[in-house]
Amino acid sequence: MKRKLLRHSSLSVMIAVLCILLLLSAGCKKFFDVRPSTTSINPTTLGDFEEMLNNDSMAICNYLLADFMSDDVRLEDAHLSADAASSYTRSYLWEQTIWKPGDADFMYNASYTRILQMNIILERIGRSAGSEQQKNVIRAQAQINRAWYYLQLASLYGTDYQVATAAADLAVPLVLFPDASAQPVRATVQQVYNQVISDLTAAVATPGLPGMGRDVVHPGKAAGYALLARIYLNMGKYPDALNAAQSALAINSQLLKYARDYAPSSSLLDLSKNPEILLARLCIDYDFYNIRHTGFNISPSLRAVLDSNDIRLLNNFADGGLYINGLAFSGTAYDYSLGVPEVMLIKAECLARQQDAAGALALVNELRKNRLVTYAPLNSTTDVLTTVLQERRRELFYHGGLRLFDLKRLNRDSRFAQTLQRFADNGTTLKATLTANSPRYLMPFSPLIIANNPAIIQNPR
Repeated sequence: MKRKLLRHSSLSVMIAVLCILLLLSAGCKKFFDVRPSTTSINPTTLGDFEEMLNNDSMAICNYLLADFMSDDVRLEDAHLSADAASSYTRSYLWEQTIWKPGDADFMYNASYTRILQMNIILERIGRSAGSEQQKNVIRAQAQINRAWYYLQLASLYGTDYQVATAAADLAVPLVLFPDASAQPVRATVQQVYNQVISDLTAAVATPGLPGMGRDVVHPGKAAGYALLARIYLNMGKYPDALNAAQSALAINSQLLKYARDYAPSSSLLDLSKNPEILLARLCIDYDFYNIRHTGFNISPSLRAVLDSNDIRLLNNFADGGLYINGLAFSGTAYDYSLGVPEVMLIKAECLARQQDAAGALALVNELRKNRLVTYAPLNSTTDVLTTVLQERRRELFYHGGLRLFDLKRLNRDSRFAQTLQRFADNGTTLKATLTANSPRYLMPFSPLIIANNPAIIQNPR
């Protein structure tokens, strides 16, 4: 599964070059040995477009820096001193400068690589020969993939969604066509969210799109509804999030029983065996692992909500707190997939916010039944919403930035706002502080990106 990310820093340069490079390699690595009959550098047929969707690179991504910015990670002093100038350490410490002048932002570049592939499909498929039903399914799958990557980008580089300011707050360039001459400005949070919702709404309304894709790389309606539930939750549109979550769960509500069936997810093949997966997304990070030839530790605050009866703690962390899941290929693997557990927790949060404590707790208990060594149901709680949010943290750590994005939205509520701190190994020496709603929750753009596209306005620090 190891694949080098293309590291061109300008979107315009990337479009010009990747149109050829991506499509030349489109037939090289397919999911589940599906062998297309053709490989084209100028895709025009349904077979070409299916090839692009079937490429396993669509499911491979890396947003580990977003997890390093959250309160789920702890780096030891040895890590920090050995790699003081890297983007990993600087992100962890929320420093003024994240990127060195020559650094390529692998998150930004790889995301737009995937978006470019989907834009080519969406721009050309209407002119291809074939049945309209085939075209519609391919179009819907491209829309869901594009929506996933744009929501990641907007959540990482833009502010959390606020009704009063979303039309002015800046997110990322919104590129919907493969235009090699473009130097796009940053779109607003509202514009990106509108596009994501438009893509997903169109996709789930497609009659021929199956409820579940033929494998975990190909999205079906369940993945579209799950992603709608995620974006509506981010927007605080809880009735809409609830409806979308219920639609996804009506298609697939299967859970993996961890005590019997749990296995590390270090490949797409591993994810394909997990009935919870609605759309696979996998990160395998080599760079950080190769710095110290080890992983990183669980943070004290995450450890505090995971007890010794929880298989999520036992199977992911060594006794000293070192993250051990997915250690393979001289790297570390992380499951970023859209899955049934996240959708259940979105539904539970919406119910809790609607004062349906019993409904919310029932969902939390159903999940816990499949995650604990010895299960005992939660019968009552003084604060159901807090209970749901704690369960969300237990389930979705190291999940491509979801914890960071949760902190951003929850910091707007005084009940959940936090000031984060980084301490040295001695537990008392303070190394860094991040206040609620600080601009340092936003990932800055690398100097290379701005040098190649001066239209991009840098995030404040």
